[in-house]
Amino acid sequence: MSLSLDHSPINSRGHTSQSLGWPHPVSKNTNHHSHNFTFTHSDPTLTLNGKQIPVVEVTKFLGLVFDRKLTFVPHLRYLRTKCLKALNLLHVVAHTSWGGDQQTLLHLYRSLIRSKLDYGCIVYGSTRNFYLKMLEPIQNHALRLCLGAFRTSQYSSLCAEANEPPLYLRRNKLSLQYAVKISSCSINPTVKCVFKLKSKRLFARKPTQIAPLGIRIAENLSSIGFSHKNSSLRTVPSVPPWLLPRPCFNYDMYALDKNSVSAEVLQNHFVETKNCFGKHVEIYTDGSKIGESVACAVICGNQIKSMRLPDKSGMYTAELFAIRMALELIRRLKEKSFVIYSDSLSSLQAMQSFDIINITVFSILKLYTQLTDMGKHVSLCWILSHVGIKGNEMADNAAKEGIRTVITQSKIPLESFFPHMSKLCMKEWQDS
Repeated sequence: MSLSLDHSPINSRGHTSQSLGWPHPVSKNTNHHSHNFTFTHSDPTLTLNGKQIPVVEVTKFLGLVFDRKLTFVPHLRYLRTKCLKALNLLHVVAHTSWGGDQQTLLHLYRSLIRSKLDYGCIVYGSTRNFYLKMLEPIQNHALRLCLGAFRTSQYSSLCAEANEPPLYLRRNKLSLQYAVKISSCSINPTVKCVFKLKSKRLFARKPTQIAPLGIRIAENLSSIGFSHKNSSLRTVPSVPPWLLPRPCFNYDMYALDKNSVSAEVLQNHFVETKNCFGKHVEIYTDGSKIGESVACAVICGNQIKSMRLPDKSGMYTAELFAIRMALELIRRLKEKSFVIYSDSLSSLQAMQSFDIINITVFSILKLYTQLTDMGKHVSLCWILSHVGIKGNEMADNAAKEGIRTVITQSKIPLESFFPHMSKLCMKEWQDS
């Protein structure tokens, strides 16, 4: 296989004279009164295995249409055509007398139309805002059909009524999520393009030029407290997840409602549940959040251990960290049977469903496997919070006290930043 290229004169910046529009070659008239110059912009001649590769103005790659100048106008026109075809379904279903209800129509819009607008928006979102506005009538038309609004209804009013953010906010949120996700993989080649930029000063001097993705979202990432250095990294598990042992869970108290059942009945039911575990060592975990400060704590007999997490970590993260702290404590104890009481239903369900995409859940499952190999038996039991269970109340107080301690230098799971992204976009939407 051979690749050949017919070269043109190249200047010091690596551009050919034809690409810069310089007069090469020059056709000069001998007449002293007029001079005619001919500017040529010939395309390079590329051959592969003896066959010439055609030079095209636009090309389609992975569903995105790239043009020569990266204006993405051909892709926006292509996307607009696809979405208008999908709008025909809403025209049929959105009938005033027998058509679908508002929620059904909005589900159809999000699945058939908005999904097309979301795909590749991180790439084509780098074009001019003037070009991106050609997509707004699509959302305007779709929301008007879903809500049964008049043709004269304002675009901003339709978005507010349908609880559907404008497209520019949607693109901004997806760009933030993409940047946070790739930060967890150091070998991803796009990490350098987003987080290790060397052209900030160049685009600061040229505000009219469209900056790269990393520069455009840097301010928003800073406002949600994200730092590439503090983000946790994903690793490929050495053991397949389906070979890891399954933890034992107990949800006996799930059928009880603390709003309709007295605290004494709930406490008695907890005593019955506790008797099922016999002589297991009891460990209580809990998390607490006050403002932006987050902490977690573990109670095991007379041992009290608390830890303050980095600010803006969520309660879900705090509860998972507390369970991981409990497992680390179990590894240092001599006993063989343990039961961990937690009031976080979402944390236990994430472990039960093997949500290994969450780095903290995966680390908990690996630690649980190590304890199992050591011959230790660990059960996890869900309990109701703030119903007078002594161990749970002690763990809650210890977590609140942990907020006053120094922040530990621990990595923040990426999932903790997603709620902050939604709040940021919502605030920007409300301000506008």
